[in-house]
Amino acid sequence: MTTPGHLLPSAPVNPEVIREKLLRPFPSITLRGLLLIVILMGILAWSWNASRPSEINRVRGVFDALGAMGDLVSRMFPPEFELMRGTKVTYNILGTEMELGWPVVVSSVIETVQMAVIGTVGAVLVAMPISLLAARNVSPHPVIYQSVRFVLNFLRSIPELVYALLFVAAVGLGPFTGVLALVFSTIGSLSRLYAEAIEQIDPQQVLAVRATGSGGIQVFIYGVIPQALPLLISYSIVYFEHNVRSATILGYVGAGGVGYKLFEYMGTSAYQKLMGTALVLVIAVTIIDRFSSYLRQRFI
Repeated sequence: MTTPGHLLPSAPVNPEVIREKLLRPFPSITLRGLLLIVILMGILAWSWNASRPSEINRVRGVFDALGAMGDLVSRMFPPEFELMRGTKVTYNILGTEMELGWPVVVSSVIETVQMAVIGTVGAVLVAMPISLLAARNVSPHPVIYQSVRFVLNFLRSIPELVYALLFVAAVGLGPFTGVLALVFSTIGSLSRLYAEAIEQIDPQQVLAVRATGSGGIQVFIYGVIPQALPLLISYSIVYFEHNVRSATILGYVGAGGVGYKLFEYMGTSAYQKLMGTALVLVIAVTIIDRFSSYLRQRFI
């Protein structure tokens, strides 16, 4: 009687071999490794040759660029805030008149966050059913799987700004245009991530639920979603943070948000107001980051 191969005892491991691997955690350099390093260095040199400063640039190297950036930053201080009309109040403090009121940029940042919230929720609602068709282990047919994957690759290949330009031409200016741009730009990436999370689930749990006589929807609700839910929540939160930053730029093309104020301040060389806008954005992103961390600890 022969013993199955998977039941045969494994060969004993020499403790000296393990000790040597622990003392040398990095792999030894081989001819193949050297060849790979040479290829990577060649790619870096080729990329730098295409992206290095040229005649049209005002700098000749990295240090010149850092110096120019430092000069620009010095012109941004002290930061200033454009106040909304009707909220300005002048105070006399120690003989110095000061204007206080509601900064315009705060309302713009709030609008940007609102755009990111609606854009992310809309993308999640659309990406969830699409991801089922794009996941190899639950897709109904290979043709459907490949077709959906191709569509997702097409959606992911178009940047947010291009979507914003298209929707500005089709719908008009305003935050709703930015929301549409965020939804379409997020669907492709989020559906792909959802599909990969679904492909990583344990098939035995799905078979166990199906063995009870459950239908397709019940198998999905009780066998697929509970396993993939932590990753789905994590990806959704990450893309919400990403959409906040993306919505900041969409205002450059008239799609709402704080980007319009950034474009205005840059165009008029109002660098101190630009710095004030940057400070408000940093505070907003920090608050969102803390809130996202709380959600991850709470649900994941």
